[in-house]
Amino acid sequence: MDLTAYAVLLHDEALRERDAHRHTRTIDLCRQSLELFEEHCGTGHPDVANVLTLLASAYDETGAHVIAEAHHRRAVAVLAALPAEGELLRLHIEAATAFGGCLRRQGRYREAEGALRQALALAEGASSDLDRVPVWNELGVLAKFAGRLDDAEAAYALAISTLEAAHGPDDPRLAALCHNLAGLAHSRGEFAAGERWARRSLALHRAGHPAGHPAIVADEAHLAALLHAQGRHGEAEPLLRHAIAYFTHRHGPEHHEVAVNLHNLASVRAALGDLAESEVLYRAALAGKRASLGAEHPDTALTLHNLAVVVADRGDTSEAYVLAERAYRILAATVDGGHPALAAAADNRRRLRVPS
Repeated sequence: MDLTAYAVLLHDEALRERDAHRHTRTIDLCRQSLELFEEHCGTGHPDVANVLTLLASAYDETGAHVIAEAHHRRAVAVLAALPAEGELLRLHIEAATAFGGCLRRQGRYREAEGALRQALALAEGASSDLDRVPVWNELGVLAKFAGRLDDAEAAYALAISTLEAAHGPDDPRLAALCHNLAGLAHSRGEFAAGERWARRSLALHRAGHPAGHPAIVADEAHLAALLHAQGRHGEAEPLLRHAIAYFTHRHGPEHHEVAVNLHNLASVRAALGDLAESEVLYRAALAGKRASLGAEHPDTALTLHNLAVVVADRGDTSEAYVLAERAYRILAATVDGGHPALAAAADNRRRLRVPS
């Protein structure tokens, strides 16, 4: 077989592995495909950029964002030297969007905004609004995490209306947007509306995937957070415990999905009055977020903030203040001044400060 054709087959298999959320296998296949494309097509070939974007995105999913960023930057650079038209334009949009997502995952929101605005400018030259959908979705995710909830809603609305118009309301491709809209509703405190979005996402994923698929488990965990917010702790807890066990087995104890669900389970246990287990869970979540995101990430600060509340409630105000101060300092350096998490961290720090 021609080695270039074999490289294409390897890339196609990597795409299937990505869709099955088998990220380590995706990385292995991409590296093999990349080596063949570089050797037989040259390092500046568009297929090299295409594989680099998939490879980088797989590294992002494993939490290896520094490695991912280097591959994203290389993919964008390769495509920048090629004409932005036809299929090359689509590849360039995908690469720029994925790069912005990588920066967002690292908590570098201002840099991510610049990369995504560049992706959107490229997408404006595309012939179909469908090419803009992934950019709008990623801009919505960024705006939500940055605390600009109205901007997030506007971006998601553009994405979901475009997809529904093209494919109808039951297309599985809508699931990720429904998942994200559930998260936005949660951030707004609109928990019943968030539950409806979460259940729609779950139904779409169940229709498109076999039982036990990671997207289904992630949706169940997302639903659990919304059930917990409505006081339905007994419904939420088993879903979260299942997600923690599932993602720990699949990815290891320091994966971001594990840390997020540990954080949410800690909140459930605190609401049920079990401060001892809540503290243990928050500390485990904090360790996982530091490992997967870094000590200075704003999402790490959210767990520091919640841990400070639990530690204060069990009577250790000295440690609680140290934790609250740390959470506030991280958020003040990484998010806009109007972010609700920053306001909550500032209030917590003031409440715990010992008068001099």
